[in-house]
Amino acid sequence: MTIKKILIVLNIAGLLASLVWLYNQRELEPLITSIGLVATLIAQLYAENNNNSDNVTMKQKGGKGSKNYQSKGDIIINKKNDE
Repeated sequence: MTIKKILIVLNIAGLLASLVWLYNQRELEPLITSIGLVATLIAQLYAENNNNSDNVTMKQKGGKGSKNYQSKGDIIINKKNDE
């Protein structure tokens, strides 16, 4: 199970608990909690998964004599002194 699915299941469980709370105590606090959890659930369901690094398109331009470094992940540049 991915993290996104786990968060959606936890959000649904919290929403059900807040609806039970709202049914037992008809006050403002459980109503606000329920509305917030519904909004969060909608955002989780319709949010795009941007963690897919396989679909990355990288473009880079550099001028004459420039040194450009481009990477899909972390890189380490060891600079040598030209003395």
